[in-house]
Amino acid sequence: MIEIRLTPEEFAGRVTRLQAEHGIRLDGDAGRLTKSGVTAAYAYQDGLLTVNILEKPFFVSTEYCEAELRKFLG
Repeated sequence: MIEIRLTPEEFAGRVTRLQAEHGIRLDGDAGRLTKSGVTAAYAYQDGLLTVNILEKPFFVSTEYCEAELRKFLG
């Protein structure tokens, strides 16, 4: 699980950047995102973005997926 503290403005900026740079679309404050066979659930509430990996290719570790998402969100 990934947890990142963000202001509402920072969250909005990350959403825009994820779409523009990585083709990952987030709709609203909660939902699912998919990229390269990885599906995750996300929720932004009270200044905290939480992301949980739900599905991934068997040959990719959860830790790797989380590290890549942290890079995308950084």
